[in-house]
Amino acid sequence: MQTRLKHLSRLGVWALMVAESASSFAQTDNSGVDAETVALDDILVVGKRASLVSAQEIKRDKMEIVDSVVADDINKLPDINVTDALSRITGVQILRDRGEGAGVAIRGLTQMETLLNGREVFTAGSGRTLDFADIPSEMLTGIDVYKTSSANHIEGGVGGTIDLRTHRPFDFDGRQLLGSARVIHGDLVDKEEPQFSTLLSDRWKTESFGEFGALVNFAYQRRAWREDQKSAGNPIARSNIIPGQSVIVPNGTSETTSLGYRERTASSLVLQWRPSDSLEFYAEGNYAEFKTLQDSYQINVTPSSSFVAGSPRLFPGTNDLQSISWTNAPISILSFARDTVDRTGQAAVGGSWNKGALTLKADLSYTKSFNNLFFSGPVFSGRAAQFNQDLSGQVPATSVSGTDLLNPANFQYASMAYRTRPFNGELSTARLDGDYQLSSGFIKSVSAGFRYAKRRAGNAPGLIFADAAVTGISAADRPSYIMANPADNFLGGEGGSIGSYRVGNLDSARGAAGLRKAFGITAPIPSAGSPLGIWGISEETQAGYLMSKFEATGFPLDGNIGLRAVQTSESVTGSQSAPSTGSVLPINIDSTDIDYLPSLNLRYQLMKGLYLRGGISKSITRQNFDQLSPSLTLIRNTVTPSLNQGSAGNPQLKPIRSDNFDLAVEKYFNPTTSVYITGFLKQVDGFVSTASNAEVHDGFTYQVSRPQNDATATINGFEVGYQQFYDFLPSWLSGFGTQANYTYIDSETPSSILGQKVPLQNLSKHSYNLIGMYEKGPFSARVAYNWRDTFLSGVTNIVGVGALPIYTNSYGWLDASVGYRINEHFSFTIEGMNLLNTLRRSYYGVETRPQSVWVNDTQVGATMTVRL
Repeated sequence: MQTRLKHLSRLGVWALMVAESASSFAQTDNSGVDAETVALDDILVVGKRASLVSAQEIKRDKMEIVDSVVADDINKLPDINVTDALSRITGVQILRDRGEGAGVAIRGLTQMETLLNGREVFTAGSGRTLDFADIPSEMLTGIDVYKTSSANHIEGGVGGTIDLRTHRPFDFDGRQLLGSARVIHGDLVDKEEPQFSTLLSDRWKTESFGEFGALVNFAYQRRAWREDQKSAGNPIARSNIIPGQSVIVPNGTSETTSLGYRERTASSLVLQWRPSDSLEFYAEGNYAEFKTLQDSYQINVTPSSSFVAGSPRLFPGTNDLQSISWTNAPISILSFARDTVDRTGQAAVGGSWNKGALTLKADLSYTKSFNNLFFSGPVFSGRAAQFNQDLSGQVPATSVSGTDLLNPANFQYASMAYRTRPFNGELSTARLDGDYQLSSGFIKSVSAGFRYAKRRAGNAPGLIFADAAVTGISAADRPSYIMANPADNFLGGEGGSIGSYRVGNLDSARGAAGLRKAFGITAPIPSAGSPLGIWGISEETQAGYLMSKFEATGFPLDGNIGLRAVQTSESVTGSQSAPSTGSVLPINIDSTDIDYLPSLNLRYQLMKGLYLRGGISKSITRQNFDQLSPSLTLIRNTVTPSLNQGSAGNPQLKPIRSDNFDLAVEKYFNPTTSVYITGFLKQVDGFVSTASNAEVHDGFTYQVSRPQNDATATINGFEVGYQQFYDFLPSWLSGFGTQANYTYIDSETPSSILGQKVPLQNLSKHSYNLIGMYEKGPFSARVAYNWRDTFLSGVTNIVGVGALPIYTNSYGWLDASVGYRINEHFSFTIEGMNLLNTLRRSYYGVETRPQSVWVNDTQVGATMTVRL
């Protein structure tokens, strides 16, 4: 510990040197006044500069270490959803899904607290957080990412807290009407779809009842998309390829084209009432619905027992297969509709009152969320006379010869797939906070508060699995149910691929009952899944805190110190199997935890505009709901009792707990220019791994696998950021600006599968953002490049090969926009997304064992914005 703290101290000293050397950027402005001597709040700027001023002021004025994006940042960059906007923030890394951002980690941790206007919000599922992809970026006025915590923050964020802020009527001086319309075209899907948003806000004063405000905001997005994925399959060990040698062979190829539509609909209504200067009330409702409609066409060709003599070749110096020609290789063709929907709504009422030094705030809220997956479609099977593989290129090359894949007579129907899976969740909260300002002394204010929350989560009626076999029907027997693969130019032409083949016509896949009837399937679709897979959780938390803000007299030091105490009571329900009777028995387990979470934040002004910050805190995140499920499945082996097996969740799992240390140096030169460096250290305990132990049930011994708390992790690193508009340059050149940030994160945690320590999953050690800006007169332009290093994306254990890590190669993502402000009411923007046509690649341990490659659309959009 002392070594790590010394490392952070040295980092802070080095950061001071960086900040001082960066002072060359603080040039004299056009008025001849040195920029460093001007208070940041005293300069009026507009456009992109205004957004940078707002974000910079938030970072400077907060006691915690925080990074922000404000509305103009979100709207200027072609960010479709909130996840895309978050990718611009230092220390935040995201994954990609269907050409958009999906999945967020703060300093490598996905265990975060997600808020909407300071209230907890979530997307129903096995986890606890909001899927930021649900929210259109047009709905927000800002995003705050807290890297450190204070006692008044809602607990739950080991990685940090992300607070989404929406518009409110009292944020505007008067009436505000804003509308935008956008069309986006995807090159692979070769379609364009519309998007639009509108905001109407007004406020008015009355003589007797004070001031009122009302705001309505609505956004709709529809985007056509396509994603191509090619996978080599799990590596397998074969002893019949080269005599006397075990050869690692890819388990064939899987080539999938998925295309469809993503629709986001979001709305908010906010009412505010200020009867007097000391009293204010509000009521607000927010709703978001996110649909993904997907048609997928997938061909799978797997190795056979035979191959063309002399065709096998190995990568030099390895036992990994490089190329081969298989004969009589099995083929399966899956065509399926895969649709998902998220619906989340939140309603809240509250108010604030102040009298002299005392301020009281109260808030009541209710949140409800629903998520569902629908999967349906036919499966063909057949044989390829010859299947050729060559893994030597960036994209593995594949081809089929000797078999006409467009001839339906070469395929038989094998089955009809059908699955649905729901999640439900709701949350009721009540919160009361008070703050008392002291007139003198070291302690400037004392704050206290209480929060009660009751959350329910479940997955009833569970996973409904109704796949049904189809026999004796050739693809040629049902010509209206088949068609040629509608997607061409697979992977954008990268590498060689199988190409055209017959697929199922998915027009009837979403009418699953009728489709099954057409193929003679009479078994009804069950109304519920296995009770062993159904769980429900009720969670009640009571939290109280006490915090004081302090400021030294005659010494430029301030900060806050506090303690938050949280009691969590959980009741989890599920089922367990009783093999001796063949029955299913209910389980209900209750537990209670109490956590004390201290925090200290310090800010020391070394000189004007130069700050040294420090933060120390404890934080927790409760485990995912599916891991807490008590459901127990037992499989008894009557022939060999020693092979009795079982699997279960673990309602006794403890929360993930973290000790956090942060040290930052920030230098603010003028309203839009700053540089900072932050060092951080997290010691995390409670990560979950799976353990298998002998347990006795119903008088018999089973080897039961359960999740358990035994994995710890140490995460440390630093972040560097810089932003500036070059106002000191002459004439039109003064419109140029730059934002840049870099994050280094080193982490390690034990892997029970690999038997060694590994980095956190989906965490890149190096990542950075480079954003070039131009803002001068009516013109504006943005070029944003986001890059992340190679990262561990999974771990698998393959029979005959052993445990293997899965890595995703480093990649960059380029977006850009060019805008013109016609007048004060109208502006026009052209946007481009994924302009590099990025190819993402992954592999099993070494690059001679490829796993998958992905390609998404390059998208171009045009937006007209109206402000009245």
